[in-house]
This record gives sequence, C-alpha cells and structure tokens, in this order.
Amino acid sequence: MSIEVAESNVQELCEQIAIMLNKDQVDPDTPIAELGVDSLNIVEVILICEQLYPGVMNPENLVFDEHTTLREMDTQLVENSLEV
Repeated sequence: MSIEVAESNVQELCEQIAIMLNKDQVDPDTPIAELGVDSLNIVEVILICEQLYPGVMNPENLVFDEHTTLREMDTQLVENSLEV
C-alpha cells in the first residue's frame, strides 16, 4: 500500500469521525477520548471503521482504548486487512 493511499485512509477516517462528533476537523494523532469519543458513540466509530476497512480478517487482534489515536487505529486496521 502506498503512503498516499494510507494517508488517504487516515484522512477519510478523520473526516468521518469529525462528522460524527459534529466538529470541523479532528487531529489523527489525538487520543480518541480527547476527541470526544466515549462509550455512547463507540458503536458509531466501529461502524465507520467497518465501512472504511471492509477486509479486516482478525478483529480480535485489534486493541483500541481511550488512548488510541485515529492514526494508530488506521495502522491496526490496515495490518489486519486482506487488502494489505
């Protein structure tokens, strides 16, 4: 996967999360809890990730918590995807 495609994934993830949180933009290197993602909207984050990363093979390998950044989420999702 090229760097441009990888950055495009991160950008799209940021755009979708910003829309969900009703913000103009979000920083991909800010932990998700600091962005405003909480237990009430984590399901929405999961649905966004399922749409953007449809080929994830081993979801049990993914480790996300309130300190995870969107860039880290992207890296894990791509590494666990069929389309690597």
